[in-house]
Amino acid sequence: MGAETTREEAMAQIAAVRAPRPRIARESLGAFLQSKMDCAGPIEVGELQYIEDAGGSNGIALFDVASRGRLKRLVLRYAPGEQLLKQKRFDQEFFTLSAVRRHGIPAPTPRWCEPTGGAIGYPFLVMDRLDGRAPSNRMMYSAGLLAEVTPAERKEMLLEAAGFHGRLRKAAIGPEDVPHLVDRGAGATAIERELSWWLQEAILVREPGDPRRRYLTDLNRWMVDNQPRMRPPTLVHGDAQIANLMFQNGRFLAALDWELSYLGHNEADLALVVMLVKSHVPPGEHIEGLPTESELIDRYEAEAGAPVEHWEYFKLFNLVKVSTIMLMSSRNMKAEMADRMWKLNEGDRKIAWGNAKAKAQATT
Repeated sequence: MGAETTREEAMAQIAAVRAPRPRIARESLGAFLQSKMDCAGPIEVGELQYIEDAGGSNGIALFDVASRGRLKRLVLRYAPGEQLLKQKRFDQEFFTLSAVRRHGIPAPTPRWCEPTGGAIGYPFLVMDRLDGRAPSNRMMYSAGLLAEVTPAERKEMLLEAAGFHGRLRKAAIGPEDVPHLVDRGAGATAIERELSWWLQEAILVREPGDPRRRYLTDLNRWMVDNQPRMRPPTLVHGDAQIANLMFQNGRFLAALDWELSYLGHNEADLALVVMLVKSHVPPGEHIEGLPTESELIDRYEAEAGAPVEHWEYFKLFNLVKVSTIMLMSSRNMKAEMADRMWKLNEGDRKIAWGNAKAKAQATT
């Protein structure tokens, strides 16, 4: 590995230091489901098919449940061992999924949740399985769905990633719909609460003298002091990785992984989409069929029925979250690799903070 680390190398390194995910006892899962499912007779849980290249810090397993000749196809998401994100909760994701489906947003149907871990040894969520595919999380253009399609199809799928977040903004799912998210984070505004939530994640895993924790603390303070006046907050997906969107025959099917959802402003998720479209291109390569930043913004605005607001600020807002995740992910790595991980977005942070400062000064 050279002096600079690519995003694909960083994702591979994160996966390499992650502890192997434990397997779930089918008997324990079956006993839980038997107590929850409305079945006249006994159920049979099939073999669990574990998906290793997905789920971030979660374990994911696909399985079937049979009862009296009827088959239900399900997904298990569970939290094994020490978690990357200390504050996340499966019950919040369960309630968020229920809310977005009530508003017609395509997402998996949540079935059961056990946030304490008493039933199978780990907190978990069970959802209906969807018949579709999501792009690769680690190698977005060199393997998986986006590598297999034509340039025109690739471009449309990436534009759909921006369009989805525009549609979510238009849906305007507010605090009354997701009351479980009202107290997420601390602060007087939605921006302050989300920034504080992420800063707390850094505080939980890094000592006060850590220079990168201090950097994030200073950046957080600047973001709060210079936050723009915004429209009332609505539901934001919170983890706008393109790998969290599922497609079927080239058409958008559903959004997955709502565990980081919050009440805020969807421009932050659009900023992550824009960043990922560009950053996943391997160095020195050209990938056909990639939309420009302007095209992604245009699709978002068309679907939202409203313009993007305070774009430079929310590009920096996104990088606060991305940088916090990189800091947390590198805590078990050797110092040299941890340094490379932190520097992965260093240039983007400097540019974004400079642009945000210039914009703030121009409007005061």
